[in-house]
Amino acid sequence: MLATVAKDDHPQGSIDWASATVKDGDLTVALTGEPSTEWAQRVQAIVERLERPGSGWAATKVTRTGVQVTAVTAGAEDDLRHLLDSAVQQANADFAPSQESGGSDAGDERSQADREMTEAFRSFSDEPSEDDPPS
Repeated sequence: MLATVAKDDHPQGSIDWASATVKDGDLTVALTGEPSTEWAQRVQAIVERLERPGSGWAATKVTRTGVQVTAVTAGAEDDLRHLLDSAVQQANADFAPSQESGGSDAGDERSQADREMTEAFRSFSDEPSEDDPPS
């Protein structure tokens, strides 16, 4: 019996910044890709964890189809973009297929949690790590 992988097993999404609109200070921007409800909830949780009092916007709501941010103030665009892009990138990493079969961690005696955290920290880099196989 062959196991099939459901399309939502590895949801990925990205922000379609070209779709961004601001009306009365409220930002609406679409998501592209195949994000699931769980993926959107993960992005929402990351945003909530990273938001700080005094930011140049109020509430953020993430759904499978888009992101809405209320009360965005002029000058906060770069910080808000960084926050949203970072949250999406982290959610994509969280839902990425595991590399358990024969990857660079083959024979690695670290715990699964340690390997996952290693990958999370490595995802912050723009350069491949020493352990990554050559492209």
